[in-house]
Amino acid sequence: MFKALLKMMAENFSVVFVLVAIIYATVNVLVYDIKAVEAFLASFLFWCVGCQGIGACVLHWYRPTADKIAEGIGWAPGSPFQKEVAAAAGGFGILGILSSWIGGDFWTATAIGASFMYFLMGIGHVLDIVKTKNTYIYNAGSVLYTDLLVPVVLIALLILWKMGY
Repeated sequence: MFKALLKMMAENFSVVFVLVAIIYATVNVLVYDIKAVEAFLASFLFWCVGCQGIGACVLHWYRPTADKIAEGIGWAPGSPFQKEVAAAAGGFGILGILSSWIGGDFWTATAIGASFMYFLMGIGHVLDIVKTKNTYIYNAGSVLYTDLLVPVVLIALLILWKMGY
């Protein structure tokens, strides 16, 4: 049972961070009376951009996990693209973590940059599915949906936050 749960979490890595972000923001709204939009934006930046980005960096960079992820995407183990994905995810991961201490326009830049990266990664998954029928778990699974939806959520929250909600 525990092993199955861990497998499910590994296969839905990005969904775990979305759920944690939602729970964390909800607690901040209910317990600490923080404005909902601000709480959710801060939480998504920290968990979905920051922590997920750092996690993705480490997991894409170091073997043997990197090889398992490459296979799960449909790439050959040791693919040089994996180091590039790791670097990009790690860079935005650092920005997401720093968002906990630096607000204002830093949130804006982090949300826009990370949204651009993740959304284009999602488009890349879709193109790969259409062109090569690549339905491997880390290409066509939940990561596809979070790569497309988290940027939409981030930008919507950012707009609402900028409007003063």
